[in-house]
Amino acid sequence: MKQELADGDSDLGRKLDLMLRTGKLLIQSLADSNRIDRNMRRIAVYMGIPSDQFHMHITYTTLMININEGSRSVTKFRKCTMHSVNMTMLSEISKLSWRAIEKEYTLDEYERELDRIEKAKHHYPRWLTVIGIGLACAGFCKLFGCDWPAAFITAVASSIAMLARQEMTKRHFNLYMTIAISAFIAVIIAGLGVYLKISDTPHHPIFACVLFLIPGVPLINCVDDMIDGFTIVGVTRAVIASFTIGAITFGMALALNVLHLNDYSAMLGTPGKWFMMAVAAAVAAMGFAILFNVPPHTLIVAAAGGAVTVVLRNFLMYQAGWSLPLSSFCGAFFFGMITLYLVHVVHVPAHVISIPPVIPMIPGVLMYRAMVGLLNIDATEGLEQIPFLLQALESGVKACMTILGISLGVALSNVIGRRYFSTSKQKRLMMEIKMKNDPIF
Repeated sequence: MKQELADGDSDLGRKLDLMLRTGKLLIQSLADSNRIDRNMRRIAVYMGIPSDQFHMHITYTTLMININEGSRSVTKFRKCTMHSVNMTMLSEISKLSWRAIEKEYTLDEYERELDRIEKAKHHYPRWLTVIGIGLACAGFCKLFGCDWPAAFITAVASSIAMLARQEMTKRHFNLYMTIAISAFIAVIIAGLGVYLKISDTPHHPIFACVLFLIPGVPLINCVDDMIDGFTIVGVTRAVIASFTIGAITFGMALALNVLHLNDYSAMLGTPGKWFMMAVAAAVAAMGFAILFNVPPHTLIVAAAGGAVTVVLRNFLMYQAGWSLPLSSFCGAFFFGMITLYLVHVVHVPAHVISIPPVIPMIPGVLMYRAMVGLLNIDATEGLEQIPFLLQALESGVKACMTILGISLGVALSNVIGRRYFSTSKQKRLMMEIKMKNDPIF
């Protein structure tokens, strides 16, 4: 017999409200749509809602849930306005969805747990996040081959810009205005290093200091969503990421104009020694892990993962002669496969430990070069515009292919994990479904 909702279920409205609250937290924490779907369906199982009566529509700013029993249909939706990466939130809600099923929580118990998760403070104080971002961007700068004074300038510029971004976000400034102003502040400070002449690589910080603004997680999630069939959400994420990159470029271009500096978009980073690359990548990955509020016990995993992915990518690029997109794919996929084992050690969802390590591979410089190349077309006329256009096109295509490679590497490893290595979870869920007489789920 298929499970049916009890006639006159007085808790139905409350169940919908709790599910919408849960989904809203996932959306605002920048979970990919597949994860939102899986978590919400597990919660539906816990609440005794049959799968054939449960319908859900996910967008970037709205979650809608419908329960249709035939004789009656109830629909509710919730707006989701604030978005910021919070890996601990994703981990805690995933764990809650399993605990609720296994321990047969009452709705009161579930609501208390949800309140606790929603009100929990970030693991890392604000000052540590600011320092972590400064060190992360300094790590990026070392990956570009800068010297130590340039790395110090990058750390200072990024930290101050991050502090300014936090203040503007706290005061509810427009997202793109916040990004543009933060980029402007960072480049102004980093550009002063050119005049101070304390570094032999004074232009590297101009690129590295703004990389904390690059929307790495939305870029990865937009590809994941499209692969998983959530096309509308994926396109929305891609558009927002594009506008964010445009805001970064505007802030950088304005700062370079104020400082009367030439455009250095043609500069390419040169890798340093292997050990230094590993350390720089580990520091960068750990800094972003702090920004993403990962559980503290996973920081060492993020650091090790950053070192592994970047060193492997650079080895394949500079030693084996592979392309940047293919090398980035291999780095992301290799560590993604490692996380299939690590999730059982650190007890968090795979994305919590697979995304921070690949962020140092996001081609922020290429994206910036593509935007600046397009902006500089107006500075020339006739056939002279062709080199600028070709350079912008080459950088843009290479950046898009690299992001696609990183996303595919992360997504493919997760697909393999869900298909072949998560049988125990599937058996647990199927057992609960069978007990609730819902064989279709």
